[in-house]
Amino acid sequence: MLADYVGPQLIKTGSVSELMQLIRKTEVIKAAVDYMGVTTSGGPVKLKPGGGRPGSGPPPAKVSVQEMIADIQAKFPITDAEALFIRQVTEEKAADLSIRNTVTAHRADGIYLNGVYRGQVNGVIQSAYNDIGRYEELADIKYTDAGGIFDIMAVTVIQHHLSYVT
Repeated sequence: MLADYVGPQLIKTGSVSELMQLIRKTEVIKAAVDYMGVTTSGGPVKLKPGGGRPGSGPPPAKVSVQEMIADIQAKFPITDAEALFIRQVTEEKAADLSIRNTVTAHRADGIYLNGVYRGQVNGVIQSAYNDIGRYEELADIKYTDAGGIFDIMAVTVIQHHLSYVT
């Protein structure tokens, strides 16, 4: 029986535990399913005709850096100096050709761009903050939290590149 074989491997010999008792009481029973016919749903399936290109969503919204900063200021208390660094790094990454090439290559894959790649752009933005010595922001939860300032910046950079692709 299976329990006699697996049991001693899971539990030390010489001790009887609850798990060993449960394993020994385990039985395997064959079961069969009787065919009762075909059951259908309550009515006919209604197809929704798709218009436009398959897989295409709404066109990406053009987001300016100034709109992004206004959005960040509405959500988080930041100083004018912080806003200046946010603008500087966002514009730098909005001009980054490697980010543009990746966004162009994956423009139809919104799941990748808004998931994995957004996290990568977020990391690139954090590296830029590290390079300019803005360590306070790297330790601040309003910057690093999911949906935080770095996340908003990453989404803006990706949307900026998408607006030039389509």
